[in-house]
Amino acid sequence: MSMQLAVINPEDFSKITTERLPHQEIESKLILIGGGGVEGTAFKNKLVKAAGWNKLRLSTYAGNPELAASAFNKIREALAQTENAEELLRLVS
Repeated sequence: MSMQLAVINPEDFSKITTERLPHQEIESKLILIGGGGVEGTAFKNKLVKAAGWNKLRLSTYAGNPELAASAFNKIREALAQTENAEELLRLVS
């Protein structure tokens, strides 16, 4: 049903690597769940915000890695339970 995702650490947001990091996997998954494209990206942004990311749109996760890790780990835990968009929003809010 749901994918196994690694725990997100604050350091992940400042890593330079050719491998996809756990938060990038989550972002891709959320975009698909939200319908792909612009609609999916809007859903991803809404869910990350609902999970606690309260920074402005142009703020980077690396600028506040503890908050970003907290939000993405909340989403990771919700994804372990469901991949339904409405249920995800309910679980992280």
